[in-house]
Amino acid sequence: WTSFESLLIQTKDPVGTRRRLLPLMREKCTLPDRLGIFTYADFTDSANWDSELARIINSIRPAAKPPDDATIQPNLVHPYPLQANFTGRVDERKELTAWLADDGHPICMLVAMGGMGKSALAWYWVKNDVLPSSDAKLDGVMWWSFYEGEVSFAKFVDEALKYVSGQEIDVERLPTTYDRAQELRKRLQNKRVLFVLDGFERQLRDYASLDAVYKSDERAELPREARSCVDPITSRLLRDIASVTTRSKVLLTSRLPVSDLEDRAGDALAGVLERELKELSREDAITFMRAQGVTKGTSSEIANVCDAYGNHPLSLRLLSALIARDTRSPGDIAAAPRHDVHADLVQRQHHILELSYNAVPKRERALLSRIAAFRGPIAYDALTIFNTLGNEAGFEAALDDLRVRGLLQRDTAHNRYDLHPIVRHYAYHRLTDKTGVHTRLRDYFATIPVPDQNKVQSIEDLAPVIELYLHTTRAGRYDEARQLLRDRLASALHYRLGAYQTLIELLRALFPDGEDCAPRLKEESNQAWTLALLANSYSFLGQSRRAVSLFERQNALQEKADSKQNLATGLGNIADDEIKLGKLATAERNLQWDIDLCREVKNEFYEAMGRTELGQLMIFRGAFEEASQELDTALGLFQKHDATQAICVVWSYYALRSLLMSDPVTARQAALQAHSIATSRQNEHDLVRAEWLLGATRVMEGKDPNAAATHLTDALTRCRRINLVEFEPDILLAWARWHRARGNAREAQAHAEEALVIADRCEYRLKQAEIHNFLARVVLDAGDRATAREHAEIAKERAWCDGPPHCYKPALDEAEAMLKELGAKE
Repeated sequence: WTSFESLLIQTKDPVGTRRRLLPLMREKCTLPDRLGIFTYADFTDSANWDSELARIINSIRPAAKPPDDATIQPNLVHPYPLQANFTGRVDERKELTAWLADDGHPICMLVAMGGMGKSALAWYWVKNDVLPSSDAKLDGVMWWSFYEGEVSFAKFVDEALKYVSGQEIDVERLPTTYDRAQELRKRLQNKRVLFVLDGFERQLRDYASLDAVYKSDERAELPREARSCVDPITSRLLRDIASVTTRSKVLLTSRLPVSDLEDRAGDALAGVLERELKELSREDAITFMRAQGVTKGTSSEIANVCDAYGNHPLSLRLLSALIARDTRSPGDIAAAPRHDVHADLVQRQHHILELSYNAVPKRERALLSRIAAFRGPIAYDALTIFNTLGNEAGFEAALDDLRVRGLLQRDTAHNRYDLHPIVRHYAYHRLTDKTGVHTRLRDYFATIPVPDQNKVQSIEDLAPVIELYLHTTRAGRYDEARQLLRDRLASALHYRLGAYQTLIELLRALFPDGEDCAPRLKEESNQAWTLALLANSYSFLGQSRRAVSLFERQNALQEKADSKQNLATGLGNIADDEIKLGKLATAERNLQWDIDLCREVKNEFYEAMGRTELGQLMIFRGAFEEASQELDTALGLFQKHDATQAICVVWSYYALRSLLMSDPVTARQAALQAHSIATSRQNEHDLVRAEWLLGATRVMEGKDPNAAATHLTDALTRCRRINLVEFEPDILLAWARWHRARGNAREAQAHAEEALVIADRCEYRLKQAEIHNFLARVVLDAGDRATAREHAEIAKERAWCDGPPHCYKPALDEAEAMLKELGAKE
């Protein structure tokens, strides 16, 4: 019954689900009385079978069994090394417990500056208030920390799904992170699991970098975009959970509020409870200081000193260690260093860090700064490369002294050491020989074996090479690092894993002066290579505006070097992103320049590339005859040079042209040609496009919805497997058209709105126009003329682009026809 039910609830792909469901029903279903009216014929003929199926499932699903608290096995994936003498936070823990019982807020954002004790509070609450309690009525508890190395949200989804389902992931049925996230969401509808996601700021744009461990809190309030999730799948899952579609709870600890969980006014969504963690109360501060060894002094004296440091937990831990070790008056509050109580909290925090750091013996101080050069938790054996203190006993004594002083944390279960992010930043900033230390680390990671590139299955497989690369850049050996990136990382990350965000972060390390400055490489040709790869990575992630600015800089270097062929290639690349942004006039000028340069240097292949992209532009302009001429010329040149992959692109554009001309039969013939070539060459990017076009032509024909669904399912699966944002809105819109043709307006609108979220995020102007046109038709079908008019007006504005003739003509015509139908004023 469990496996049967798991098939029943997959309504995202009705045709595929039905195909798998029917044999299973015939073979294993012995519940005819429960299934009632659902006969074989009902499943094959019902137009609204998926919604009816959901209704039957809900009626026959047995009531959830109350959890047996004794059987709950928490999954504390990254245990938090709680330091001694955690104190107080009684009110905050009560508030978290009340939130856990509040079904109206599935998500709680616990936000505070670094060092305020977010992680410690969450860990203590889970271990002491949640797990021992029978009142929580939980099916599970999972702790996950984003401070642990290269842990990604995708990795969390995999681990969470395995924990919730109690079984390994069916990679054939759930091949992408998106599929697994949706499966997790479905399972959480009937399971009450508490997830604690610690250090969530590492998933936000401002902190999602490979050098995040070295960042400080000394920055102005960040804009909304900087606080948004890097991965759209993360945003979707959290927003789904926040909309009260699950019984589970998610506690996020973060330095920054997550803008994806806010409305446009900046307020938390209805299903999100946002709480800022404040400083310790005076009473808790006094209790903590005494527990830390400050035994001399009145409560009032201790409270006054704690107030001077803002009752900031990390500052008080460092302060208490100083007082307890004072040589003249150990443990006496009178030994507390004085500070201006009017200074802001960050200044007070830096003051006590400075005092604590300077109080450490010089050799230990140097050791702490070297340890800070590591990017995450460090095994004891790795630390020993910095043992300049003599024998092992002396080294261990130094580590223990740093731990007692509150400057170093130790995970005794795994014998690993780590630093609080604020301590790491402070200590690293005072590292005097950064180049030498990172050179030592570079040499250390160079000795770690790495798998063959052809056997790489995940980013974790590349972790030693990534560490080697990053420490090479921090050692100032940028040209060596670029070569390492080119030879051992770029291909696997770009083609095999589709890890474009990781590739971006690695490339950024070559820009120590900032992305707006030139990469610190000796040869301008290598600078141009780096700019081009960074621009392409942004483009694949749907950030065309950033890609355009980088391509412009790369083209300037090529023009300066009088490298006409490379400049022509760059002009073609920039035009592709300009088309996506609706800058059609500029794109056409760049493509004409591209073609002229290629003809000047007599390079027919690249001339054909330029004509191919110009043909695409003419398609969008509605100049179908001109488009055909450009594509015909390009096809002839490619055939002359036996350029199979480029021929595939031309056939895809032929298919797109026919689709926009409402000729699905010719479109399908062209798409089949593209599909055949993409399959033979195993080119995933081209195969995604071909599958989408085949599905879209089938939808337009309206003759074989099962074939259309098969193509669109494959397209979306492949697209999401490699994070190829470029085609996702198109595929989702094709799915929306499929559902509308099947009479399912709700699913049609949902898919179109999902496509619009991506198009808006990426500023895909032409796609926005298409989607708004479709939504106008869907809401008009439901009788909502006012909303239909709003969508049509937006579609017209988006399709206008630079104004005729540089407009998205087919979408503009559709929008104007819709407005005329609705009686809108011109």
